[in-house]
Formats: sequence, C-alpha cells, structure tokens
Amino acid sequence: MKIFYLLFSILILSCDTNELPKQEAFLRIEFNKPDYKNYNIINTSIGFYYNSNNVKIQYDGLKGFSFFYPNHSMTIDILNDTIGNFKGIENNLSDFYSILDTHSKKSNGVLMEEYENTKNRVFGKLFELRGDVASPIQFYMTDSISNFISGSLNLNQKSKYDSIYPSIQYIKKDMLVLFETLNWDYKNEIK
Repeated sequence: MKIFYLLFSILILSCDTNELPKQEAFLRIEFNKPDYKNYNIINTSIGFYYNSNNVKIQYDGLKGFSFFYPNHSMTIDILNDTIGNFKGIENNLSDFYSILDTHSKKSNGVLMEEYENTKNRVFGKLFELRGDVASPIQFYMTDSISNFISGSLNLNQKSKYDSIYPSIQYIKKDMLVLFETLNWDYKNEIK
C-alpha cells in the first residue's frame, strides 16, 4: 500500500504543466478601401456613385439590378419604377411597407433614417433591422414626381447578426453614398 501512495504522489507532483482552455476565435473581416465611381443606368435617366472596389453590378431586367458583394456574400437588390401619378407613389409605398413589416416582425428592433436632398429632388428612408433577419436593411428613394426606387440588403447565406454586423455597416455606408449621389436627369421629362 505504501508503494501505491508513493507512486500516486510522484505522479501527482511530477505534472507541472497547466492545461489552459482554448480561447474563442473571433471573425476578422478585411474591408477594401472604397473607390466610388459614377454610374448611369442604361435606358434610364438615373445616375449615382457606387463602390467599384467591392461591387459587381448585375441586371435583373429593365426595372431591376443588384449590387453583389462577393467578399461579404451579400446583395443589394434594387427595383426602379417609373410612375405616372401620385397613386403610383402610394402603391409603391404600400408595397414597400408591406415587405418591411414582414421582415420587421422577425427583428429585434428597427432604426429609421430619413433622407432629403431638395437640390436633386431625392427623398427617402432607410430602415435598419436588428437581429437575425434575411434582409437587415430596406430603403426607398423617390423624387415625388415620376421615379421610385426601392431596395434591400439581402444575405446570400444564413449568418448570425453579430458576426456580420461589421459587413452590414460597411455596405450601409455604400448605400448612404447612393442616397447622396442619386440624380434624376430630367432632360427628356417634364418637371
């Protein structure tokens, strides 16, 4: 029995390394410096600036296009609608708020930012939805006369909100540049 205690004591005392648990790893996302370039939508009177370092523009037909962010696996889908009267604006706003309501039910909160540029006749709102939602940002812009643009930031894969939050904020800055630089060219239209 003495031998057992002696071996047990030697075994316990001979271990001097302390095992530490592994630390949790954190996601690190590298962001390219934005390079904003002017862009005019084909067959329309709309122009704006976009981040050419990160965006691939894809057309979805005459009324729609997308800004694809391959490094972030996110897409801004934009629908451009030419409207003829105030009823058209009401219908587009009704559709927009219906979609926003669907997404906001699954969010942890909604932040709204209004935008107004009377010089370029651009008025709009941007809604940021907090939490694990498929579309964390929704927005619309209009000139209140004949143009209405709605859009949303969509995730191309399931992700946790806190992991992709830096990417959402990076792309939100690009959206704000779109808001600030959007220009309706009225050369062929009656004001």
